[in-house]
This record gives sequence, structure tokens and C-alpha cells, in this order.
Amino acid sequence: MPSDVTKRQEPELSWRVGVPVGSNPLILLDFASILVVAFLLAWLVLLAAQFYFDGFVTAAHVWSGAIVAFDFCVLLAIFYALVCFLVMRNRYAALYRFDRTGAHCDNLKCYPQALSRKALHCLCYPIEPPPVSARSVEKHVGWGDVTRFAELRSLRVLLLKGKRGTLMRVYCPDPESYAAALRFVEAKIAAEQTPPGSQ
Repeated sequence: MPSDVTKRQEPELSWRVGVPVGSNPLILLDFASILVVAFLLAWLVLLAAQFYFDGFVTAAHVWSGAIVAFDFCVLLAIFYALVCFLVMRNRYAALYRFDRTGAHCDNLKCYPQALSRKALHCLCYPIEPPPVSARSVEKHVGWGDVTRFAELRSLRVLLLKGKRGTLMRVYCPDPESYAAALRFVEAKIAAEQTPPGSQ
């Protein structure tokens, strides 16, 4: 069942989407990058501490530091899994809205109910309108700041990019909302890049 992509008189799109956390490929990739950085930092700090207190570092110290840093990353991964699957129940709800001013994303304080019952979601999915919800995090990106975008079609995700890298990830629950969002973004970026008076 397609999500409720809403069209109004003034060009605007809006939809709700359920986003998995612990099984989301993009978030897992982000977390893997964090683990690599955490491992290297912990390892270097341990080696620096060894050198500071004893004035030398041996191969045994290097190996022991790597083991401790790895154990630290394992604990981080366990903590992450507990938060994702026990606290957040591997999901959060987001409300996306595109209008003439920009792209808006509001994270909703609720446990989204998927329209299709499935044990584990790896991709974003359509959800039922939450009976009660509050906005916890709001993000807004003006079209003037968006210079280009990237498609992750297999994941139904659009990446709005600017001079500072990725400005917003746009999760779409189904192919219909993805196609509508893609058309909207293409039109807005083209309009922003068209010199005034040339239309």
C-alpha cells in the first residue's frame, strides 16, 4: 500500500516513514566508520600512555593495546545493539515535507507501526499515522543550499548535498514517494541553478 504523499495547491510533498536503526545499511555504515575511528584513537591513546609512563613501547605493548582497543569497540557495538533493538525497537518515525522554501524533516516521538507486518526491516517502510506524536528533532535545508543530490535507488534514499557535504538524507517508504521526491528535488535544483531573468 503506497504511503500518503500529499499534494497541495502550492507545490508541496509530505509523507511519513518508518526508518530502521539497527538494521539500516546506511546507519550501520556510519557506525562502522565510528568503530574504526574509536579503535584507532583508543589504540593510540594506550600506546601514548605507555610511552609517557615508561619511555618505551615494545611489540607486546602494541599487540596488547590493539586487543584492549578491540575489546572497547566490541563493548561499543553491544551497547549500540542494546539501544537500537531494546530501547528504540529498531525503528523511528520521520515526517518529511518538501515545499518552496526547502526540505524539512521532523523526527517523531513514537513507535511507528508498519503497514506490512515484518519481523525485521532493513529498508525504510510505510507506516500508519501515529495517534499521538511529538517532534523531537527538526532539520531544515533550504533549496539554495542544495547544489546537487545523489540517488541510492535500491535503498529508496536521496542524499541532498551542498558545499559542506551531505545536508540531509531523505528516506522514502515506497517507490511512489521516491519518484515524487526525486521529481521535486530535480525541479527545485534546476530552478535554483537557473539564472534570474533567463526563464
